[in-house]
Amino acid sequence: MTKEKAKPVNLNSIVKSLKETYGSLKVASQDPPSEEYISTGNLAFDCALDGGMAWGHVGELLGMSQSGKTTIMQIMLADAQKKYNAIGVWADRENAWHNGRAESLGVDLDRVIVLKPQDIPEVTQWTQFLQDILPKLSRDPNQYIFIAMDSVAAFDDPTKADKSDMGKKAQQVHRLFRKILPLVHKKAMFLFTNHRTFKIGVLFGDPETSTGGEGTKFYPSYRIKLDNRKAIIDPTKGGENIGNWISVYIIKTRSGPSHREILLHHLYDSGIDYFGGYARMLVKRNYLEPKNKSEFKSFKQTTVTYKDASFSEWDIEKKLKDFPELLFDKYPEYKMEEKNEV
Repeated sequence: MTKEKAKPVNLNSIVKSLKETYGSLKVASQDPPSEEYISTGNLAFDCALDGGMAWGHVGELLGMSQSGKTTIMQIMLADAQKKYNAIGVWADRENAWHNGRAESLGVDLDRVIVLKPQDIPEVTQWTQFLQDILPKLSRDPNQYIFIAMDSVAAFDDPTKADKSDMGKKAQQVHRLFRKILPLVHKKAMFLFTNHRTFKIGVLFGDPETSTGGEGTKFYPSYRIKLDNRKAIIDPTKGGENIGNWISVYIIKTRSGPSHREILLHHLYDSGIDYFGGYARMLVKRNYLEPKNKSEFKSFKQTTVTYKDASFSEWDIEKKLKDFPELLFDKYPEYKMEEKNEV
């Protein structure tokens, strides 16, 4: 006897029957991924993320002091406002928000709601605030919402006097994400900063930790680690320190492969330079050749060569007009050495 072939399951009819109960239920092919991205304000950074950060996700910027975390978030907020007319919701837990600085980076202050530290000392209060305000902002289904928390590490721990329960803050952070994630719809983004520091007295293993707790790593779709690498000195201003090179390491991403690393420069007066570090990414991908590899790697000299041209990495924006083939919108494939045929 031959077995009869089972009839194929009609997924569309099953989804339709359960749609009233589970509103987000869809067949995967009918729910394409977001093609809308927010720029990080740096071309190399956007390329490493294969386009930027997509709407509908949670992102974490993990770094030490002066590594550009707040600046990157404000640049991204400005881009979200410019491209998508987004409304910003900013939790200024560290009292770091400054109208002049934000406006200089392109932020429209009339479209940002800023919540100051005195109103959100604890994670639970910030969670309640988001639950109160997000439904009001989401009444228009076409409204984009950019949510920023600066930072998760700065929230007070109500149990800090009670050393018998050191895990309560971590539990609060877990509750925050479990309650807020369902509210982060396709036209919303939740971005937060987290501080990196070092454990005291650790002789073996990784001494690095985050003051916002270890629980935060499980929820973001984007996890970015920022490191200060080298001070930028302006010799024309008497050796003044005008910024620093930042290493950007992508721990996790949903828009491209993880574990990519690029360098960008953070200028204290103007923020993140859009073309900063782009030439170094092209060197890493073997499109440009540094004049001296060891000195270029240690930031002692900046000269690179392409074909018969020799120029400084600081002039890469001008050179892209002469060599448009070097302009990428996604992380370039590694360029293999061309072998000369004999």
